[in-house]
Amino acid sequence: MKQAWQSSSDRASLTLLAAWLLSAAVSCGKAPEAGSSYQPPPAVTVAETPSITGRVVLTGGLPSRAGKKLDVAGNPFCTGHGDLMDPAWKVSPEGGLADVVITVKSGQRAANVPDFAGLVDQKNCEFAPHVTVIQAGQGLRLRNSDLTFHNIRIARHELGTRDRGVNLDNLAQAARGDENSKVFHEPGIYRLECDVHRWMRAWVLVHAGAHTAVTDANGDFTVTRALPDGDHVVEAWHPMFPEKLTSTVTIRDGRAEASFNFDLAQSFEPPADR
Repeated sequence: MKQAWQSSSDRASLTLLAAWLLSAAVSCGKAPEAGSSYQPPPAVTVAETPSITGRVVLTGGLPSRAGKKLDVAGNPFCTGHGDLMDPAWKVSPEGGLADVVITVKSGQRAANVPDFAGLVDQKNCEFAPHVTVIQAGQGLRLRNSDLTFHNIRIARHELGTRDRGVNLDNLAQAARGDENSKVFHEPGIYRLECDVHRWMRAWVLVHAGAHTAVTDANGDFTVTRALPDGDHVVEAWHPMFPEKLTSTVTIRDGRAEASFNFDLAQSFEPPADR
């Protein structure tokens, strides 16, 4: 059955947009990564044993966008999936903050990781997952699972800003099932954006090593790779904050706990009106 968005004028517009995106993909290329001087450290086997557990909490109230519907500008295909909720903030009733990336600065680069760490899907006019963390040198599969045109513009994000950075690739995915692979060689933060549906955004943090985690819906996390006893610097990053939080933890008998409190006043977003 044809969808309402598939009018002849829409198809013509999408055809022109597809041509532009394909051209942009060629012109953007991968030069910024190809010219990188980053040399990854040697990889070793790192046991898959939990080492650091903890929780991340948001303090200072609720963001104005938390739990709010996205404005999809009346797009008939996207509205057909029901209300789309803003993914920028996911806060549990107890204040646990989801989608926080945890990294250990002293963590090693692991040889026992898959070449491709997972899938970022464009489904129901949203990126899923919203936040992903991988080791430098790993890749991601990028897919369009919708019956509509999407693209994926990949930008190397400038930390401390909301949306600045350098465009690296622009991948046109015109049909359901279209899929690309992308290897991220250099540590950093990367944004994935769909220019067709401007509300669609996802984040990929590429870490030098394998000691990473992403907080769940309750703000809890577990670093699932072994660490030697001693002091380790742990960082926490969330897309809606300009800076990372840092804490030093001490591993004893292979385990430690860490906690982080993100203050809403330090974020890009104002608190909700009360």
